[in-house]
Amino acid sequence: MYYCYGQIRSQKGGIPTGGADQNQAYGVFTAGEHPVEIVGGTFRSGDAGEFYCLAIVPPSFPSLDGNVTIAGGNQGVIVLNQTLVGGVFTANAPGSIYVDVPTKSYVHSNWIIPPYHHVVVWPITANSAADFPVYLLGMDLVKP
Repeated sequence: MYYCYGQIRSQKGGIPTGGADQNQAYGVFTAGEHPVEIVGGTFRSGDAGEFYCLAIVPPSFPSLDGNVTIAGGNQGVIVLNQTLVGGVFTANAPGSIYVDVPTKSYVHSNWIIPPYHHVVVWPITANSAADFPVYLLGMDLVKP
């Protein structure tokens, strides 16, 4: 089976102004009735030296507004990138979601988000006092 590109999707989410507790997840992107291929994205802000994780969660994930703690187990969390670092990138010079800052490497990978699944972000090393916005660009994958 193969897919063709459909509608372009651009969504913004992330940790709001005021920050978040460690491991509290915030929504960034939600796929609709079709799978979505993420083809690019940026992030900025965050606390200096702290790391943030970007992951896919299932449609049954209970909350996208910071009220759910990522605790492993049967939450269905699938990590996309756990090396997003805070305090380095700004609105004028945003960072790529594909960059691994600690190793200074860039691994471009087009992520496929299943229908109705969500992409979330959370601080993994400590509480975050700063906002951490993430912007994702994707394209629906539709059957010809």
